[in-house]
Amino acid sequence: MRRFGSTAKFKFKSRVAKRLKTAVLLFVVTLPSTLSPLPFLHAAAGKSGGDFLRIVQSPRSVGMGESGVGLYGELLGALALNPAALALTDYRNLAFAYNIWIEDVSIQQAAYAHPLQAAGALAASVSRLGMNSIAGYNNSGAYTGAVDAGDLAVSVNYARRLTGPWQDMRLGLFAGAGLKYARESLDDAAASARLLDAGALWRSKVKGGILGLGLSAQSMGGKFKFDEQSDPAPRIIRVGAGYTVIAAGDLLSFALDIKKPIDSGAVYACGAEYFIRDTMALRAGYISGMDMGGGLRLGVGVNIRLIQFDYALAGYGKFGSVHRFSLSYKFGKPVVVTPHISPQQEQARWKVERARGFMRENRYYEAILELNGALDLDPGSIEALGLMKKAGDLVDTER
Repeated sequence: MRRFGSTAKFKFKSRVAKRLKTAVLLFVVTLPSTLSPLPFLHAAAGKSGGDFLRIVQSPRSVGMGESGVGLYGELLGALALNPAALALTDYRNLAFAYNIWIEDVSIQQAAYAHPLQAAGALAASVSRLGMNSIAGYNNSGAYTGAVDAGDLAVSVNYARRLTGPWQDMRLGLFAGAGLKYARESLDDAAASARLLDAGALWRSKVKGGILGLGLSAQSMGGKFKFDEQSDPAPRIIRVGAGYTVIAAGDLLSFALDIKKPIDSGAVYACGAEYFIRDTMALRAGYISGMDMGGGLRLGVGVNIRLIQFDYALAGYGKFGSVHRFSLSYKFGKPVVVTPHISPQQEQARWKVERARGFMRENRYYEAILELNGALDLDPGSIEALGLMKKAGDLVDTER
């Protein structure tokens, strides 16, 4: 085990931290245009901690210019951009992502979504960023050996529909939130934070298609602290619109997003996806606000029944291209995750409420008439059946 004095140890870890942040920030969509020269990245690396949390890991979203806060397409995209979209999950879903970057950096993610009958959906995710060992030096410049560095994030999310038309579960207002634990490791030191993600999504039919408006806030909460250095979490606010329509028998989707990181200016992103015969998806997008890592994004997806493979390509100038891959598998029976009632069920509920009023006034016969009407409209109403038994018992008692 290497030993350092407190000053040497702090300087050593600060140097390693900056190098790790440099490698991560090369891929972060929120880099302002002023961060183009590599030496300047080192100077700016301390603006926030947990920079790896900024990375959009979904190949579908990346292929569309890292946009889609107002769309729903797959599990990884919802976790990356807007947890409210998880409420549209209709199958149990297992997804894996692997991203190959420069500077020997890679990131892996595993995620699972579980729809709950008429009660929304739960999702969990684990992400790990790793890189090859870094050469370590003390404050005198002497080599001290290889140093390991990496990041970890674990999240649990819940989403559901709050309101919307009973006849179409794809429409309405959806909300979601997630708790996230993030940890950065540098040699034998570590920093962690407990964070919150939250989002909302509104979807409505417009001119033959579905328009979505989304808003999300991610990585809200505490600070990352290495020794004496404390950095805020990389909070990001996103707002965006998405539109999906059927064109020539196939789904065509568009997205336009604006996002505002805590430590830089706004970034604009847009993209499109054309899903051919529900089998192959072609994607293209553009992201602004960066000299290095901005510009064109391309992607493709292949869907075979309930299995989907996605790939995205992003260029980072002289540093080369970044490749993202994911594989997802849907299984089990489809589940209706959003609560809804038919017009008949709504009328039955009104009759049940009127029956409750009659029972409070000891007008049991009138309550029974209302409950009979409620059961005609909704024979499976547990509320009506329970009140009917109670009203019948009270009538027998009065006799």
